[in-house]
Amino acid sequence: MKLKTKPTGWRRICIACIVLLTVFIQPLCAQQKLPLIKATSKIVDIKDGDLYQKAIWNLSPEIKPDVYYALHPVLAKKIIFYTDLDSISFDINPGSSYDFIILLNGKDSCYTRISTTTPALKTETSKVSLNTMEPALLKQDFTLFRNALQQEHAGLYRYESKAVLDNLFDSCQAALDRPMSQLAFAKSIMFMVSAIEDGHTGTNIPRLLMNQYGENEKMFPAYVFFINKKAYVLCSRIKELSAGTEILSIENKMVSEIRHILLQYLPSDGKIETKKQQTLNNGAFPFLYNWIFGNKDSFAVKYKTKEGKIKSTNIHAEFLKDFECDNGNDSNTTKDLQLDFLQENTALLTVKTFDDNRLSGKQDFRDFLNTSFKEINSRKADKLTIDLRRNAGGTDAYGALLYSYLTNKPFKYFSSIESTTAKITLKENPLLGFQQPQENSFPGEVYFLISGLSFSTTADFCAIAKSNNRGKFIGEETGGGYYGNTSGTTTRIELTNSQIEIIIPKFKYVNDVKKSPYKDRGVNPDYIITPTIDDVISHKDVQLNFAIKLAQGK
Repeated sequence: MKLKTKPTGWRRICIACIVLLTVFIQPLCAQQKLPLIKATSKIVDIKDGDLYQKAIWNLSPEIKPDVYYALHPVLAKKIIFYTDLDSISFDINPGSSYDFIILLNGKDSCYTRISTTTPALKTETSKVSLNTMEPALLKQDFTLFRNALQQEHAGLYRYESKAVLDNLFDSCQAALDRPMSQLAFAKSIMFMVSAIEDGHTGTNIPRLLMNQYGENEKMFPAYVFFINKKAYVLCSRIKELSAGTEILSIENKMVSEIRHILLQYLPSDGKIETKKQQTLNNGAFPFLYNWIFGNKDSFAVKYKTKEGKIKSTNIHAEFLKDFECDNGNDSNTTKDLQLDFLQENTALLTVKTFDDNRLSGKQDFRDFLNTSFKEINSRKADKLTIDLRRNAGGTDAYGALLYSYLTNKPFKYFSSIESTTAKITLKENPLLGFQQPQENSFPGEVYFLISGLSFSTTADFCAIAKSNNRGKFIGEETGGGYYGNTSGTTTRIELTNSQIEIIIPKFKYVNDVKKSPYKDRGVNPDYIITPTIDDVISHKDVQLNFAIKLAQGK
């Protein structure tokens, strides 16, 4: 079934228009050779800037072109499409479009376009969200959702007991006692996904919110950036709310209370909040605020100026498509895998991903590590900083491989892997056995830069390094759990009536680590280094600077 995020205009135009459009496109493709990638599965992942959207796109050869609209704010950024066989990336700019072909099963050409403009028509998902469903249909969907989790999710009771979750399931289902729209019902789904405390459990709800609110509703017109439990203006066009202003309350609700409520609708491993807050800071705040607290034409805001004065103002809501903002991220200045020497004896290894499919250019992970550590050792560097702050994970073996360059003795990585029906053996997965160190492993001091975006395989790697006391961790708590995660192969279901999609991870991974004081947290840094709002605005990397000074003994 076609993912309901594309404009219904393509389906509503008459057959004659489709024929004319096809006639127009075919000569265009003949004259301009479009980039081509291959696929055998209709399911495609998309990374839009920093947001990685798992299984968000379905290939439909009959739609020519099938248009993907870049997420707002539309800035110069990278968009990558990942099929099961291939990937393609574009450095996009506002006001442009990018055409390419995905060849499905060697025969069906899926003409695809990345557009940075706003769709002229409402999407089918926004139409669905306006329809109401009777309680019987809502409960039918919720039961399907609940049963699928209980049957397939290997880590469902990893952090909360069955009794606790059953009580929450029962309470949410009992609240489905009146007709609701798709997005109103989605609150119950996202609340439960968050309550499971598993960051790999996914839905298409973020996409539904973006389509509905991004195009059809006015929202809070400032880019809100959270630091700890405080909120600041990263940028806005409102004179009173200049960059750096602290927001104290919105509509008489304290920012700390707003934050607490919104976090209840975001997924993460265990009780970890850093990943959720990174999500808010990467543009999710206005969508979640409108969804949870309702649409408003204006907002009463209490704020604190940079001079410390407390003031109040009323601001008008704006369409997000009319508002763009630099979110303070200049991560595109480095490659996905990069080695630098800060000083003759100090190396910086940037690892933005453990996933081959997400690597830009022709970088090879294994070759990169082998070449890098040979150079590090040949230059006799004795200090190494590894930057993992934007690494959302990837191939399990690459996490173990990186650690094998940091140790001189065999080590264990996973202690167990299991689904709801089977336990994986050493023969099936070698990472359950002892891993061997590399001949050119690094013996010097290591500093790890981590954040709430350090997730999945990255969090596993950090847990192994932390457990073995291999180095010092700097930054903020990882977004993934210390004891492991639930990921691997997934089951994807669509709730029949609401058309909400659920992605369920099937394998529970347990890291081979020493006991931690907390069963439901990530890898905590030895040095918690938090940038100020001025640091964020000026792109000052205080965490890296701290690591450099630490390596220099300052």
